[in-house]
Amino acid sequence: MESGNNLDVFLRPASVAVIGASERKGSWGSFIMEGLRSWNYPGKIYPVNQKMKEVFGIPAFSDIRDIPNSIDLAIVTIPEQSTEKVVASCGKKRVKGITLITAGFSEVMEEGRQRERALKDLAHSYGMRLLGPNVSGTFNIHAQFNAAASPADHIIPTTIAAVTQGGYAFYDLLASGFPRGMGVGQFIHTGNECDLTITDFLEYFGHKPDVHAVIMYIETIRDGTRFIDVARTTATTKPVVVYKAGNTPGGFRAAQSHTGALAGRAEIFSGFLKQAGVIVSPTMELLLPLGHALVERPPMRGNRVAIITMGGSWGVALSDALEKEGLQLPELSTDVQNKLRSLGMPSRASTKNPVDIGASGLFISIEAIVAIGRAVLTSGEVDALILHGIGRPGMLGGNVPVEIRLMPPELDRGIMKGYAHLESETGIPVVIGNLFTPWESQAVHDVNEEGIRVVNRVDETAQLLSLMHEYWNIKRTLR
Repeated sequence: MESGNNLDVFLRPASVAVIGASERKGSWGSFIMEGLRSWNYPGKIYPVNQKMKEVFGIPAFSDIRDIPNSIDLAIVTIPEQSTEKVVASCGKKRVKGITLITAGFSEVMEEGRQRERALKDLAHSYGMRLLGPNVSGTFNIHAQFNAAASPADHIIPTTIAAVTQGGYAFYDLLASGFPRGMGVGQFIHTGNECDLTITDFLEYFGHKPDVHAVIMYIETIRDGTRFIDVARTTATTKPVVVYKAGNTPGGFRAAQSHTGALAGRAEIFSGFLKQAGVIVSPTMELLLPLGHALVERPPMRGNRVAIITMGGSWGVALSDALEKEGLQLPELSTDVQNKLRSLGMPSRASTKNPVDIGASGLFISIEAIVAIGRAVLTSGEVDALILHGIGRPGMLGGNVPVEIRLMPPELDRGIMKGYAHLESETGIPVVIGNLFTPWESQAVHDVNEEGIRVVNRVDETAQLLSLMHEYWNIKRTLR
């Protein structure tokens, strides 16, 4: 285990005791044991179960104090009425940290808040830190450590870390992002935060050179002044992206019953977070794509965007969405428009911006269509480009009739791959958009398999570019 930071124990422990370990399907003791085994955790695993001699073939102990070796991390999955006794036993064993999966505290009753304070004091009296209660675990796939409920095959070891006050919804984001090559390599669920808070782990990840961005789901901030200081320091070196939940009266009540959090008004929190250099995600669903965009894409230095689209209607919809987000769609100069005409754009096709390649009938080559994008990007007149509508519906070998496969997948793939290369060639963001997911379009599926991202919603395309530009401005301010 790394030295110099006692929070390493929650993400890089050398040994783990699972108190309440079980083989019973659907139990937390089973979730955690299966997670630890799923990524071939190289450390020592010690199941603790009063009734079983072994769990998943690993010798079990009836009490943590019976384990002959030292324990870095204890993960507690037992009912809440036994937690005080178990925390005391962990202290006597000189455990370094406790992840308390157990729920039934401040999220359900005021008395639970008092018990949380008592648990914190008890843990501190033994020199231990406590994560939780009411959490779903942690993982650090770079260390082959998965002590969380997320299925192992939904996790990708990226350079993004996540700190959240909720668990299952974030696992849904990971499951949705996995087929698109998106995910987080390290994950902390802080739950009710009777001891360790989101601020502690934001600071922790801020100092980790292998973490290039931090994404966060937040219902409340318990230590506002410190959070601002930590977030501002972290944001000088890496993006910090937050989705703040619990902003409406209904959301406020839901947050109280979820983690016992005290939520607040949206505009106050938004201003509060932006003061700290944090990027505020407009939706929970955008958290993961936004984290990836800020890590993977070149900076968006200005707010001028060009659109190249297969359909005029999509161009109009994109124009509306971009301008709502404060971005500009400048009309391309006469010189650039003439260049596009020389590359094969017919007189009936719009070359002003949006550029409508669909009107050309696509009777020009892949090279010529990519050259149209290159001419726009190298003109000095735009700071980002959107290619939208390439990748028709239909999966090869599926039940979709051949008649609706309007273009061969090879043509679509060639165009999208060419535009993805333009991003690295020019250092200017190029967002590829399409209504169809990788499960609805063979071409979109194929380029997705090669790591080329395709955004499926017009509003998300605009939001991504707007927030990428905001991050560029924040970095300049914080320097």
